[in-house]
Amino acid sequence: MARKKKEPPVRFFTADGVEVETILDLAGPHKDELVKRIATALARGAARRDFLAERGLLPRVKPNGPSPDSFRM
Repeated sequence: MARKKKEPPVRFFTADGVEVETILDLAGPHKDELVKRIATALARGAARRDFLAERGLLPRVKPNGPSPDSFRM
């Protein structure tokens, strides 16, 4: 069995060179606002893709994983 090459871990640093564990740590006290903005942007992007797909301007993307129909008996 071939071993998969392990990617080096991503490291995050503040502007003054201090290493932090996650990208959210860079937001400091504004972490909740950052998470809210990211979630809003992802939802807006998904809604935009759905809107374009409904009009036939963009192919629909199948979700990952099994379809709900595969669970029916």
